[in-house]
Amino acid sequence: MRFEQTLTAIFVAVACASPLHAQDLARDFDRALSFDPGYLASLAERDATLVQARQSAAAYYPEASFNTSRLQTDTGNRRTFTITQPIFSVDRWAMLEQAAPRTALAEAGLLVKQQDLALRLLKAANAIILASENLQLNQSKIDALEQQSLAAEQKYKLGQGTVTDLRDLQVKAKQARAQQLTLKSQQQVAAQQYAALVGERPELASFALPQGSPALPASSLQELVDQALQANPAILSARASEQIAALDVKKARGSLLPTVSASYSSSKSGSVSNNYTGVTMNVPLQAGSWLGVEAAQANALKARESRKEAESKTRVEAERLYSLIQAGDESLRIQREAIAAAELSVEANRQSYQGGVRSAVDVINAIQTVFQVKSDYATMAAQQAEHHLSLATLAQGDTRDAALKTFSALFAKNVQ
Repeated sequence: MRFEQTLTAIFVAVACASPLHAQDLARDFDRALSFDPGYLASLAERDATLVQARQSAAAYYPEASFNTSRLQTDTGNRRTFTITQPIFSVDRWAMLEQAAPRTALAEAGLLVKQQDLALRLLKAANAIILASENLQLNQSKIDALEQQSLAAEQKYKLGQGTVTDLRDLQVKAKQARAQQLTLKSQQQVAAQQYAALVGERPELASFALPQGSPALPASSLQELVDQALQANPAILSARASEQIAALDVKKARGSLLPTVSASYSSSKSGSVSNNYTGVTMNVPLQAGSWLGVEAAQANALKARESRKEAESKTRVEAERLYSLIQAGDESLRIQREAIAAAELSVEANRQSYQGGVRSAVDVINAIQTVFQVKSDYATMAAQQAEHHLSLATLAQGDTRDAALKTFSALFAKNVQ
C-alpha cells in the first residue's frame, strides 16, 4: 500500500469516531444504584435519619414503665406499673417539630449521594473512553511511523536519504509501541474501576466519546441559578440542618422549663395495692442545661453559616459550569478545525520530505501533532460531558431523572 493511502486510512476520521453502539450509561447508572457500596451505605444512612424523624414525631406519645423493687418495709416484691402522658413540654414540642426537617434531610442527603454516584460513573466511563481513544490513536501513529520508516529505508537504499532519518523514524516507532503497552494497562485499570461501580466488567468496545451536546437546562443563567437555589439537594440538606439546629436551641431552652404530665400508677406489694391518677409537674434544676443552651446556639450559628456557604457555592458553581459549557462548545469546534489542519500538515510534510525539502524529524513532529490534537479533543469532549452532567444535576431536584436524561443525550445508542 502506498504511504499516502495509509495516511488517508489512518487519519480520515477525527478522534470521536465511535463503534456501532455506545455504552448504555443510563442502564448502568440504575445498576450502580443497586450495587455500589458507597451508595448502599448512603441508603442505610438515609434510613437511620428517617428513624430519627419518626422518633421526633413520637415525642408526645404516652410512655409506660414497669419495675419491681423491694423496700425494707415490704414483705414481698413491689411491682409498679406507670403510664405517663406529656401535656406541656417545650423541649418535646421542639423535638416534634424536628420530624419534618429530619425527613427532608434524609431525602436530600440521598439525592446528594446520587449526584456523586452519577458523576463517578461518568468519570469512570470517560477513563475507559480516553484510554481506548488513545490506544487507537497511538496505533495509528505506529502505523504511520512504520510506513514512513519503509519510505525512508527505500530512499536510503537509493542513496536519496540519510541513515539518521531512518533511525529517527525507527526509534519513534518503537517508543510508540512501548507506549501502547502503558495505554492498554490504563484501559484495563479503567475497566476494573467501572466494574467496581456497576458490578460487572464492561465491554470495552462499546465505549465511545459523547456524540450529542445537550441543551442547557435553562434559557438564561439567572433562571438556572434560581432553579438551583430552589431544588439543589445540597442546599435543601443545608436548610434542613439549619432548621434542626434552630430547634435544638429551642429544645435546650425548653429543658430549663417546667414540664406537666398526666400519669397513672398502680403499685402492688403482696396483698396491698395502691393506685394513683393525677398531674405531675417537674421543675428541672441542672446547671449543665445552661451550658447545653450555649452549645446549641453555637451549633445553630454554624448551621446557618453552612447554609449560606452552600447557597454561595451553588451560585458560583452554576455560573462556572454554564460558562465552561458555552466555551467548551466553541473550543471543540476549533479543535476539530485543528485536527483537519494537522492532518493536512502531515501530508504536506511527507511530500516535502520526498522532495528533499523537509527532514524525517519534521514528518515525525507532524504525525505527533495529529496524535496530540486528537487526544486533546477526546479529553475536551469527556470534560464537556462531565460539565453537562454536573450542571443538570445541580439545577434539578430529581437527581436520577437528570442523570438519566443527560446520559441518554450524551451516549445515545444509535447505529453510526
